[in-house]
Amino acid sequence: MIEMVKKKGQKVNQPSIAASLIETFIEEGYYPELKQSEGKLKKLSSSIREQLKSSEVKRHEFTKHGLVGRFIAKKVYETDYLALNEYLYDVGLLLQVAEIDNKAIQSNFLYLDMIQEFKLEDTFYVKPNFNKVGKELNKLPDSFVISEDCAIDELASQIATLKPRVKELKNDYERLKWKLINLPEFVQMMHLPKEKREPIPHKYGSISLVANQPRYNIPVIYEYIGEWLLIEYGKPNSELLERFILNGTISKKEIDQFKTVKTIDLEFSVMTLEDEEKFLTMLDNKNRTAAANRMGA
Repeated sequence: MIEMVKKKGQKVNQPSIAASLIETFIEEGYYPELKQSEGKLKKLSSSIREQLKSSEVKRHEFTKHGLVGRFIAKKVYETDYLALNEYLYDVGLLLQVAEIDNKAIQSNFLYLDMIQEFKLEDTFYVKPNFNKVGKELNKLPDSFVISEDCAIDELASQIATLKPRVKELKNDYERLKWKLINLPEFVQMMHLPKEKREPIPHKYGSISLVANQPRYNIPVIYEYIGEWLLIEYGKPNSELLERFILNGTISKKEIDQFKTVKTIDLEFSVMTLEDEEKFLTMLDNKNRTAAANRMGA
């Protein structure tokens, strides 16, 4: 609730618009449906994985339902960022891709304090918190049980029904969060110190305003402190680095020489055939673009 002052000096409570919006979204069933449907999709996909895990085939198409299940080997790397940063500095790219590694620099309070004057304006997101009543509404019902002998075709059918609905609900929730963070009560809160940003309570819990990881003005840090801090406490932004790979400035092989494979996880996911086609087309286009630009460099 937001306090207002009457002309005679008495304080009154003004209902929070943010609380009202999130309560409506919950009470009309949208948020509980989203969370429960996500839980169902996870269990259904896990059940399909269990039935297919002994198969030597890594791609399983469920044509009737417009779905495909894929086992994908995902490499987990350990990156030597110090050596990578030195290499990127030598080839003239570090300043264009570097960000401060907030976790790494936490270990050195002197350097952390030194760069605070170069900190960029904070950005925020809203985070829901739920009390006992809210958690009960959002949890997957005990009645949702998948038998061990449930046919894959039936599992795929349920996934095909749930996926478009979850996508729709996620879009609705993203629009709600955009609306919430632009409300005056949250905009005003952005200018307060962290300890004064109190969560806005509602019937089912509260909504918090949370700052994203801090970002810093890299060119100014380089100008006033030097490249050594960026090399020691920097971390390349993967999206920015990929742009330079795609335009042929640097190759993926040059980056990968600083990575060591620690483990290989076998992940399983179920997606629509349309999403698979989009994903594979995107990968192919990226590889073609990078190869063409490297040849023309």
